[in-house]
Amino acid sequence: MDDVQAGSRGFRGTIQYIRLIDLIQVSCLAKLSHTIKVESPSATGYAYLDSGNVVHVESGDKIGEECFFELLQWERGHFETLPLPGDVRVSINRPWEYLLIQAINLSGEKVSGEEGPYEAQNQSRGFWGTINEIGLTDLVQLACLDSVDRIVEVNSETLTGTIHIRGGQVGHAQTGDLVGREAFFKMLTVHGGSFVTLPGSTEGDITINEPWEHLLIEAMRFLDEIAGAIDEEQAEQRAETLLQKVLKKKTAEKIKLALTADKETRGILIRDSNRMIQVAVICNPKITDGEVAAIAYSRHVDDEVLRRIAAEKEWLRIYAVRLALATNPKTPPAVSRKLIPTLNRQDLKSISLSKSVPNFVANEARRLFRE
Repeated sequence: MDDVQAGSRGFRGTIQYIRLIDLIQVSCLAKLSHTIKVESPSATGYAYLDSGNVVHVESGDKIGEECFFELLQWERGHFETLPLPGDVRVSINRPWEYLLIQAINLSGEKVSGEEGPYEAQNQSRGFWGTINEIGLTDLVQLACLDSVDRIVEVNSETLTGTIHIRGGQVGHAQTGDLVGREAFFKMLTVHGGSFVTLPGSTEGDITINEPWEHLLIEAMRFLDEIAGAIDEEQAEQRAETLLQKVLKKKTAEKIKLALTADKETRGILIRDSNRMIQVAVICNPKITDGEVAAIAYSRHVDDEVLRRIAAEKEWLRIYAVRLALATNPKTPPAVSRKLIPTLNRQDLKSISLSKSVPNFVANEARRLFRE
C-alpha cells in the first residue's frame, strides 16, 4: 500500500475556497513534510510541517503556538506549499491534534451569539492556492471538508477524469467509459499528475451515494488490494461489522475518522481508551447536544474530555450537560463546584442523597438545598 500511496502522492494543482485549518489537518494526517506559506491582505506567515507534525510557525516577529492560533484566524488570502528546509527551527512540540483542537476552541470563544459556532467553523474559508505532492485521497478529503460544490479535474499520463463534489460529498466520478465508484477507484491508481478545481453544480447524475468517509475507507482498502498488501484473511474483512472495522484501525486513522465520523461510528470511538481519539470525537462538528450530554455522564471517558466539554459555553447552556458534569466522579472538582449551584432544587435533593457522586458534591448539594 505504501508504494501505491507514494506514487499517487505526486499531484500538483490549485484549489479555492478552503480553510487553513483543513489544509493543515489533511497535511498532518497524510504525514506530509512541507512549508505552507500564507499571505493575507495584511501579513505573511509560514507553517512548517515535518512528517505530519507542526514544528514551527512564524509571522513577522511572532513564532510558536501563539502565532499558529493567530494565523488560523486569518479570513482570506493565498497559500502555497513549498519544500521543507533542512534546518527548520522547532518552536512547537505539542501534537498536531492538540493544536487543532485548541484552535477550534479559540475560534468558538471569539464568536458570540447563537450563530457563533457556525461562524467559527466558516472562518478562513476564503483561501486559495497551490498544493504540491498530495495524494488524491488526501485531496478529496480536503475538498469535502466543507459544503462548497466543486469539480476536481485530474490529469495524468495515463488518464483524465473528474470528481464532482456536491455539498461536501463525492456525488459523481468519471474517467473514460467508467463512472461512479469504479471510475473513482481507477483514478486512485495513477502515479502522479496534476489537478485543478473548478466551480461545481448541483445538477447532473449522482453515481456515488455514500458518505465520503466511507468511500475513502473503501478506497484505501482498494489500494491495499491492488498493491498485494492483503491476504485471504484480510479480504474477509469486507463482511466484518462496523465495530470490528473501527477497532482494527491504527490510532492516527481513528483520530482522522473521529473528526468526521457519523453518529454510529462516534459512539464506538468515544469508548476508545486513547484520550486524543475521545477528544477528537467531541470536536466533530456533527456531534449533537444529546451525544454531548451522554458523554458527560459517562464514567469511561478521560477527564480531559469532560474538561473540554465544560469549557464550551454553548454546551454549558444545556441543563442536562451541566447536571451530567456536576455528578460525574471523573469531572475535575473545580468544574463540579462551579456547576452545582446552577442545578434546580429537585436535582440538588437527589444528589444530596446519592451514594454514586463524590462526597464533596453530595455535601455541597445538601448545603444548597437547605439554603
